[in-house]
Amino acid sequence: MPAEPFIVCLTGAESTGKTTLATALAERYGARLVPEAARHHLAPHRPYGPEDVLAIARAQLRLEAEALEGSPRLVVCDTDLLVIQIWWQVKFGALPEELKMALAGRSARAYLLTRPDIPWMPDPLRESGGERSGLHRRYQQALSSGPHPYLEVGGDLDRRLATARRQIDQWLAAPTRACANCS
Repeated sequence: MPAEPFIVCLTGAESTGKTTLATALAERYGARLVPEAARHHLAPHRPYGPEDVLAIARAQLRLEAEALEGSPRLVVCDTDLLVIQIWWQVKFGALPEELKMALAGRSARAYLLTRPDIPWMPDPLRESGGERSGLHRRYQQALSSGPHPYLEVGGDLDRRLATARRQIDQWLAAPTRACANCS
């Protein structure tokens, strides 16, 4: 029986290099890349509301499920439901039951939390430029209290990539290893 695919998710505040790092890691490992569903959904839906964010969560889950088909060794997610959880809590408050259930049902995975130590890059879909440090603390708290291992990555792309690769190699060597806080 083939081993279950290992999922590495990039997470963190806006404009912290998640997409760049996810793309580089997927290329490096020949892994499947799960893109950020919000980019495709939000452009035609501005302003957005709770139903839009739930639709994005559903789309993100579909993209992840599609990437897992055929049991690849590694899947790299540009984002996942953790980003949607933090986004929802900031914008709308308490999580709806649908999102709570989806979060509880996540398969085994590990996270790379990108630090907000690179310059903000304007983008029409970004809205939290001045709040990146506060959002980063929310991600730290959520990951520290959650069941999945994680590592914070920072610095320029080369440093982030080297740090991430070392950690992913360790996770792949022993993906069920508990890691209370890899940072």
